[in-house]
Amino acid sequence: MIESLQAYLKQSVLNRGLFILLLVFTGAALSSFFGFLISELFLGIPLFSNKELLDNLSNPELLPALRLTQILMFLGMMIIPAVVYLWLTDSTWLKHVFTAPVRQPILICIALFMVAFPFINFVAEWNSSWNIPTFIGDWMHGKEAETGDLTKSFLNMPNVGLLILNLLMIGLLPALGEELIFRGVLQGGLQRYWKNPHLAIWVTAIVFSAVHFQFLGFVPRMLMGAAMGYLFFWSGNLWYPIIAHFTNNAMAVVLSYGIQHGSVRSEIENAGIENETMAALSLLFCLMLLYVFKKHQESVSLVQ
Repeated sequence: MIESLQAYLKQSVLNRGLFILLLVFTGAALSSFFGFLISELFLGIPLFSNKELLDNLSNPELLPALRLTQILMFLGMMIIPAVVYLWLTDSTWLKHVFTAPVRQPILICIALFMVAFPFINFVAEWNSSWNIPTFIGDWMHGKEAETGDLTKSFLNMPNVGLLILNLLMIGLLPALGEELIFRGVLQGGLQRYWKNPHLAIWVTAIVFSAVHFQFLGFVPRMLMGAAMGYLFFWSGNLWYPIIAHFTNNAMAVVLSYGIQHGSVRSEIENAGIENETMAALSLLFCLMLLYVFKKHQESVSLVQ
């Protein structure tokens, strides 16, 4: 059966595309089902019998169920489908892209997304000020507000236990799942099909940003997606974009926790928003770090 499925996937790009979509949507449906079922049976939150509860996702009583469902969704909708797809299409390549990372590029990836913070803030502020036609703009603002309310609820962390849970749920699982799907499956597949890595990187970055349905932050997320795409392209190793992605997500969690508990000044969240010089320096240092990462990978390739 597995051999027949592999033969089917080798027939065309369309077959592979339909298969990964089937895995993703099946995984999403099963994850939601089990999340709701476990919530009803073990957490006492009746998401099956009272669907109206989902009309207000900011309800604090729903948070345990929403956290559980979120974790299951990343596992079932992204991580497991991507690993299954990559294993069936090219298990050797899957092992290759998960070779052990080394220290210097790891430090560059961490520094890259820490240094990028003011520039990303500046671009996000510019993006959110776009004059969008009323109908589309209202829809976008509505989606942004809905996602923002849920994120604020998740980021309410009165204790260290919730900080650790959020580092897993908001930091690690999205970094691992999204990089597997977007850089591992989509970018890798487009690059092999088009033979143009730059086109593959930017198309993947656009799709990566679009599927978040947070269009008032579309541009900065696209740029972050492109940066992670180049980290993967230059290194051939998925760990580096995963580390960079986790750094970005974990910073948001840790800063939020620090601000709530008075150990971090709230002004730091707005770094770069109204400071063009800081944003420009942030961009300059990001480009320098990307250049250093690229040169390091080239030197490694020459040695090998």
